[in-house]
Amino acid sequence: MVLETDKNSFMEKEKLMNITLDATQQKELKKTLKCGIYKELHKRDILSDAQLNSLLEHNS
Repeated sequence: MVLETDKNSFMEKEKLMNITLDATQQKELKKTLKCGIYKELHKRDILSDAQLNSLLEHNS
């Protein structure tokens, strides 16, 4: 059972999470996320140094 105040609080927080990015910002965010994923895969020994460097170079 969800209390009405909890529901309202959730809806207010959800409104705060909505952001709008222009095309340039979207492209930069996507690029940044990809680089972070590549680095995490390298950290977990899923990607070699060479693979990481190649992906980062290709993504810049």
